[in-house]
Amino acid sequence: MRQTENVKLFRTMRPHAIAIAILMILVPVFTVRAQLINLKTAPIATGDQFMVQPSMNAGMGNVSIALDDPLADPFINPAKGRKVTGTEAYMLPTFYRISNGLGGAKTLSVGALTSEEKWFGGLGVAVQQLNMSPQSNVLKERSTNNNYVWLEAGKRLNSSAALGVSFSWSGLGGMGGVNLLYPQSDNVDQHGHLLDLRVGLSGETSSQGNYEALILFNQTNMTQQVTYPVYTVYPWYSSLVQQVQSPSYSNETYHDKTNTWGLHLGYYHPVGEHNWKIGGIMTFNYKSHPHIPNYELMSIPRDPGNSRAFDFGLGTSHRSVNDVTFAADFILEPVWSTTWGTAAHDYYGGGSGIAIPTGGKTVKNNFDFMNSVLRTGLGWQGKHVLVQAGIDAKTYRYTLKQRDYVQNTYRRQKEHWTEWTYSMSAGVILKGVSIKYTAFLTTGTGRPKTIQQGGGIWLSATNFSNVAGSDFIFAPQGDLSLDNATVFTNQITVTIPM
Repeated sequence: MRQTENVKLFRTMRPHAIAIAILMILVPVFTVRAQLINLKTAPIATGDQFMVQPSMNAGMGNVSIALDDPLADPFINPAKGRKVTGTEAYMLPTFYRISNGLGGAKTLSVGALTSEEKWFGGLGVAVQQLNMSPQSNVLKERSTNNNYVWLEAGKRLNSSAALGVSFSWSGLGGMGGVNLLYPQSDNVDQHGHLLDLRVGLSGETSSQGNYEALILFNQTNMTQQVTYPVYTVYPWYSSLVQQVQSPSYSNETYHDKTNTWGLHLGYYHPVGEHNWKIGGIMTFNYKSHPHIPNYELMSIPRDPGNSRAFDFGLGTSHRSVNDVTFAADFILEPVWSTTWGTAAHDYYGGGSGIAIPTGGKTVKNNFDFMNSVLRTGLGWQGKHVLVQAGIDAKTYRYTLKQRDYVQNTYRRQKEHWTEWTYSMSAGVILKGVSIKYTAFLTTGTGRPKTIQQGGGIWLSATNFSNVAGSDFIFAPQGDLSLDNATVFTNQITVTIPM
């Protein structure tokens, strides 16, 4: 009897397993990836610039491995739009600010999800005013505008499985805090885009298990035109007294580009008869960094590189008879990243001949990360009221091994820190219309600096908003120090069944 059941299960799963295998084989061809693993080598305060799509579980610490999120899931994996019933529109105003005058943003996002017998899909747009430098009174330096659009569609393959595709585009006039990455500049003019393409598979097994597979390509492509004042200093009367002329200006252009390919697999299954679920995920990202800007916190210029990142996670959830939901996720995130500098001209050794030719490597940086994520949350939803609370803690740990071929030196540097996000939601449900307020508070980040060997402090960077596909990975000049800052975000989610 048991063998017969296994044969039936195999026959049920066979077409889905073949589809998953096809997705895995196509990864090198279509260069896609699942959920994005962002890299950071400094605890930079990141605002919620890219929080432009709705989530039902945001107030529960964004737990996701073994808990469905009917609003967020279709935007992460378009095949999960199969779980949408009917048509539902949403409106999502979001406001955030970073303490110590480090910036903020106002965003309005609107869209809809719909599902019919065979087909389903969704679309959305968002407009955003990003405060670049609140200290400035010049309008073009004080704020800029960003625009977001996304579109997805899918088809049910049968009663238990579906395939979906999605396209997202962000036209950016700026990314939060980049002007502060160049503290000696007079102005930073930014422009560029983010592109995200996804193909997903989602389905259920005959034993009520849920599986998913996703491949994705993501690209960040930004240009930064930086204006620096140049002062002419010459002696006047004596070497102890100097006179400074009015400054002239020089312009530098930097490019920030990251291409990410990857694969994401996930599965969860009910356990026993007590409303428990347990699940797991595996994510792989391959990133190429052809251009990393010459930020003042880094030790060398012209840093291209590549990264290999993994997520291995376990999650559980439980819903009690009193409609109280508990969920928790734990994820390990090993990452190996290599960046390097290239010679702009020939370097000559102590004797005759060229030690490093033009284009050769001057410095090589190897980063070994072992990051981790722990999320947990509680929620209760009655007939007309809902409340949620959660904590999301991400710990970054890495070792930098740097070889300087010009100076013929080698050094190791270890860094670690934890970023904490506390969340809470409260809402009402009236005739199917849901109105929910969510507050987020993020600590453990701020304005990082590097300490020189002599004890001095380098001018530092601050508040670079890590986005899906955008990474902030550079080799620090020395040990990191931190001026703490907090990010406070307010969000209102309105959903209306049509």
